[in-house]
Amino acid sequence: MNTIRLLLVCTALLITLTYCTNDSNPTPTEASQTDLLVANNWRTVQVSTADGQAINKSRLNLATQVLYDLNMQFRNDGTVRALDPKQSNSVVNGGTWKLATDTKSIDVDVSGFKGNFPIIQLTKSKLILRQRAPVDGKDADINLEFDPTL
Repeated sequence: MNTIRLLLVCTALLITLTYCTNDSNPTPTEASQTDLLVANNWRTVQVSTADGQAINKSRLNLATQVLYDLNMQFRNDGTVRALDPKQSNSVVNGGTWKLATDTKSIDVDVSGFKGNFPIIQLTKSKLILRQRAPVDGKDADINLEFDPTL
């Protein structure tokens, strides 16, 4: 009798575990992606190859090098501003941004920083965008890695 009860309990437990779903990585929605983008200003901390190897700043073109000196501010109203932290976060450039329909890339229209940028990673503590830009004078896929700023 105890063996049958144990077998039933084990079977019930096994069925319960089998039908549980893992929601720890839900599909991002436009609202969740937007919330993460606008929660912080973002500072470029590294530019890397598509496979994650750091690229020395001197190998980049001037437009990409300048990103290291700016904080990017994505706003809920679809505007984006480039802020200069050395000048009390004064606005030095601006434009618009919009998530693509699939929420896997972002369309940015800012002077010197325009295009569709695939989102490689977006969390509270990291933003990585893919860009096609010159490295040593030749176009290459690069990752723009941003950390939040206060």
